[in-house]
Amino acid sequence: MSRSSEKNEEVTAVLEKPQPLPDEDLQRPNFLFFFVDQLRSHALSCYGETNIQTPNIDRLASEGVLFSNAIATCPVCTPSRGMFVTGRYATHSGVVVNFVNINPRAGSIADLFAHAGYRTGFIGKWHLNSGYHTDSGKHFAGLPEAQQRRARDRVHDLIQNHHETEFVPPGPQRMGFEYWAAYNFHMNFANAWYFRDSPEPLPMPRYETDHETDLAIEFMKQHISSPDPFFLAVAPHPPHPPWSEAQSPPGFLEKVKPHLDWRPNVPKEFDVRGGDPRAYFAMTSNIDDNIGRIMRFLDESGLAANTVVVFTSDHGEMLFSHNRTAKMAPYEESVSVPLIVRWAGHTPSRSRSDILYTWMDHMPTLLSLAGIEVLTEIDGIDLSPAILGRPACERDAALIANYVSDYNYFDSGTHFPEWRGVRTKTHTYVKWLDGKEELYDNLSDPYQMTNLAEDRHDLPTLREMRSTLKDLLAEAHDEFLPGTAYADWYDDRRNLIRTPLGPVR
Repeated sequence: MSRSSEKNEEVTAVLEKPQPLPDEDLQRPNFLFFFVDQLRSHALSCYGETNIQTPNIDRLASEGVLFSNAIATCPVCTPSRGMFVTGRYATHSGVVVNFVNINPRAGSIADLFAHAGYRTGFIGKWHLNSGYHTDSGKHFAGLPEAQQRRARDRVHDLIQNHHETEFVPPGPQRMGFEYWAAYNFHMNFANAWYFRDSPEPLPMPRYETDHETDLAIEFMKQHISSPDPFFLAVAPHPPHPPWSEAQSPPGFLEKVKPHLDWRPNVPKEFDVRGGDPRAYFAMTSNIDDNIGRIMRFLDESGLAANTVVVFTSDHGEMLFSHNRTAKMAPYEESVSVPLIVRWAGHTPSRSRSDILYTWMDHMPTLLSLAGIEVLTEIDGIDLSPAILGRPACERDAALIANYVSDYNYFDSGTHFPEWRGVRTKTHTYVKWLDGKEELYDNLSDPYQMTNLAEDRHDLPTLREMRSTLKDLLAEAHDEFLPGTAYADWYDDRRNLIRTPLGPVR
């Protein structure tokens, strides 16, 4: 029997088994998991940002635990979401690139919460479905430029004119989320739309993040007097590009100063591409405003007393550091994400934790806070003790990776060359597919300006990192393949058919 088959049997066994609950004298907590897209930790004032102030998120941090080493171990949208849902490495879940269908038979965090009596809900960007890429082919590698351009034009037409491609129907592809006010993907924040349980797109009458916050508050209102607790995930797409005045929240762009402060690792002269970067901070300020709305609602409704609030992001944004934009890079701006957790009366206020926390850890950690049995066949670690101010069994190092060189296709060596690496509390080590290495001391060199691996191949730390990477790759069954090799994991409609653990059933 393959390990993937064994895992599916274990998932079924756990779902059929009654779940243990916390002490009967304690009320089970609600969970609000609010995660945005492409927000690096450095963009919040509680993490040191100077271009804007984020007073509501800062307040959340002052009342809970702020994690300084929360890591997007594969800094691109869909792989991070796959880790959240399954608690597994991207190689084990099979989700290594955007726009693929997650295995609906994999055990999910929402399935386990639902089986324990929680009402589950998802609002916002899903991005665990092939959507408008279902018929677009698996990769562009080797195609003539004109053919690539025609394929991209077709995809652009689909997303602009055929919203129904982004509908995820009720059933197993929703991975255990019962309430659904979501879409798989789009980038129209000013005129956003979403789906409920039919393929008719519903318009958002307000800016995307504002309306999704409205929906979240309405969902929670319905559970004020409910005997059943809730597990609600809210996933706005901003501050992901496009960055423009038209796609910025009304009234927020003018709050951002006209001349931005740049991190020291941004070149003195660089090409501002991808739109107006001030829009990134306008969108972030709007996120902060909506976190304030949610906190006021929780306070006024009485739900704050027993609701675990988690604020985070699926990955970061380079924003011209090292003369790069977007994500899929091994540097701090791309992999370091905000993570703040507040549970009134349980989390110590004004607490900071330097524990390495990955997206795989959300599943076991949040389930543990609810007193729900955690699947044994996962890769994440239960870090709930750190949230509660207690010592936790933590990892010494985290595997970081970029599996493909295009957001959405199985390319190799193109826009975002493949790499693997190791992130510890003190260092970042990177090995690129072509064999080049980088090593940074993040304590003495927080902007990663000095590559210690350059001309110093005998450094003890470098030798240790190479050994650690080898061990982590083995743990993840990661053969460090070129991006084109992963196309074989999927059929022509981007359904997962196999992983390194064997065929998917």
